[in-house]
Amino acid sequence: MPFSSLNLLAVAVSSVLALVLTPVVRALARRMAMVAKPKIDRWHKKPTAMLGGIAIWFAVVISYLGFLPHTPYFWVVLGASTFLFLVGLADDFIHTKPYQKLIGQVMGSSFVIYYGLSLPWTRSSSLNMALTIFWLIGITNAVNLLDNMDGLATGIAVIASAFLALSFINTGQLTEALILATFAAALLGFLVYNSNPASISMGDCGSIFILFFLASSALVNLSSGR
Repeated sequence: MPFSSLNLLAVAVSSVLALVLTPVVRALARRMAMVAKPKIDRWHKKPTAMLGGIAIWFAVVISYLGFLPHTPYFWVVLGASTFLFLVGLADDFIHTKPYQKLIGQVMGSSFVIYYGLSLPWTRSSSLNMALTIFWLIGITNAVNLLDNMDGLATGIAVIASAFLALSFINTGQLTEALILATFAAALLGFLVYNSNPASISMGDCGSIFILFFLASSALVNLSSGR
């Protein structure tokens, strides 16, 4: 699918989808009692619906499939990120053990590496692979803990997406920059409901998805300099 100005519609569509789908997901989460109750380690003063990541995932996937050029590397990024989304969704529902989530993250990272995305930091391909796995898992979990604060994880992801999009523009990867802009638009649509006082949080399905997407997208940006 060649790039055209019509692809810019993806940014608007992504934001609108997140705006429309988030209240639907919120209502379903409340009906299923998927609600985070106030705790000492959470800043919520009242029960907050979870599973907001479902709305973000749908907005990103629909926009990418329907309106954006399909680049080989971003098929890999979206596929691996979707797998991590499912890992997080399983944790939201059945509370998997930390090592089980870690196994899922290693599997997703290995998929990305298998299809040619890795950090080109050393002359050793094996060492680069190990560093890439550490990078992907580290970024995925670093901001994950911030989802207990209204809007913080989402806001950080929006800023990171914007800077990564600018980096893509700087390297002449306009299609990739548009994909990141579309991703950021979905986050902004969700942020309307996630900002203080938040009525819904991303849950693990959202935080793991968006952070792995960003971390693996950065590898696409690095690949342009090889």
